[in-house]
Amino acid sequence: PRRRVIPALAVAAVALAIRALLAEFLPLIDHDGVIYVTIARQVHASGSPFDPLYHPLYPLCIALAQPLVGEWETAGRWVSALFGALVIVPAFALARETVARQAALLTAVLLAVHPRLVLNSASVLCEATYTFFLVSGVYVARRGLVNGPGALVALGGLCLGLAYLARPEAAIYLVGLVAIVIFLIARGRARAAALLPWAGAAVLVFVVVAAPYVWYLTEVWGHPTLSGKIDHNLPLAVGAASEPDPLPMRILENALLFQKYALPDLLPWVLMLLVLPGVLARSKMRGWLTRDGLLLAAALPPFVSLAFHVDSRIFLPALPFVLPFAAVGVLWAAVTLTDARRGLPFSAVLALLIALALAPWTFQPVLRPDAGALVYREAARWIASTQPRDAVLLDRKPFVAFYSERRWIPLPRVGPDDLLAAARKAGARLVILDSRELPFDRRRLIPLLWGPTPPGLDVLRDFDPAPGDRLRILAVSERG
Repeated sequence: PRRRVIPALAVAAVALAIRALLAEFLPLIDHDGVIYVTIARQVHASGSPFDPLYHPLYPLCIALAQPLVGEWETAGRWVSALFGALVIVPAFALARETVARQAALLTAVLLAVHPRLVLNSASVLCEATYTFFLVSGVYVARRGLVNGPGALVALGGLCLGLAYLARPEAAIYLVGLVAIVIFLIARGRARAAALLPWAGAAVLVFVVVAAPYVWYLTEVWGHPTLSGKIDHNLPLAVGAASEPDPLPMRILENALLFQKYALPDLLPWVLMLLVLPGVLARSKMRGWLTRDGLLLAAALPPFVSLAFHVDSRIFLPALPFVLPFAAVGVLWAAVTLTDARRGLPFSAVLALLIALALAPWTFQPVLRPDAGALVYREAARWIASTQPRDAVLLDRKPFVAFYSERRWIPLPRVGPDDLLAAARKAGARLVILDSRELPFDRRRLIPLLWGPTPPGLDVLRDFDPAPGDRLRILAVSERG
């Protein structure tokens, strides 16, 4: 059994090296990464990792890693890279018990080189941490239900509880675990006396792990809730809309946007061509749904987020449950193009070709670095050297404020005539106008990037990182 996991550990080591390499070439922290680092600093300052919107596990990991690393952003990237590589081990074990060892090893390779997984695991984002505990929980709970011992079911509840502390969707998987236990008992496949105590232990452990944060959210929002994002996101308008659409219409619109924008990120063309043949090949095997149904069901919970947004990174945790079918598709293609005897060696060649086809996307930050993103660090250095420490920045994104260690206020949806009033109301000393961010939902402010500014706002500095791009810093005149 120990030797069975050695190939997965070898692939995980390669995956860690790839993610560490990309982390060195990413010039900019993510928007949510700024929040995670802020919460991690809060852990050092007050001891509390709780926030009304962002779950506490990933910031807590950053806070624990920072003394070893010495820099907050780097600590966040290393935590993501470590968990992003380690997830290959439970994903390999889960695939090995469902679609067999050869397909499991190909699954590990696909997880190691998947472009969006690699990019996310090199960023200051929580998905890699969440996915590791989620896949671990699904694997150990399944093994406890199928092969025993039952204590693994309780361990699965612990892993899912830790996953909940990174992302709220983990609670859906606990409900699924309870449903599977009820189904097994109702169909006579397991004795209630043998299974119910361990299932109850799994629920109890999950509740104990999640209870402190749920209690905190209840106090903050005034009602029981598993995630503050629900209360925060539902009233928000999407894109350039002035008010939110009805929920059914929003889900329909986001489903269409998902298949247009997010799906190509999750399954690039070479993987898309393999997933369907893999599912069809598995469906020809007797009892396939009993074995593979768990993978198919485990890929669904992330799609509850369609009510809020369609960012592809939200759906990345579904990939460890989907890519085994792409791996089966590789084996099917190899056997179809050759024969059963030569299929396995040829599948290794196909896996190498797939990795080479994905390489330009996987290593894009290395091959084509985003030099224009460095403008945020340049502007931050200028502000840090010329502006007082208590200067407040009004900006669409918090990048300049983060690197200059100044306080940030989000730029509201206002026009040129209302910008000065909005800045004064926020108590801002500086207004940052960014040509990369304004076109999304602040289009009325675009003329201020190159044209004259309203009275009361003076141009302090212009940064032109690339043709057609500009970052302009405006100073708010004396209050009046």
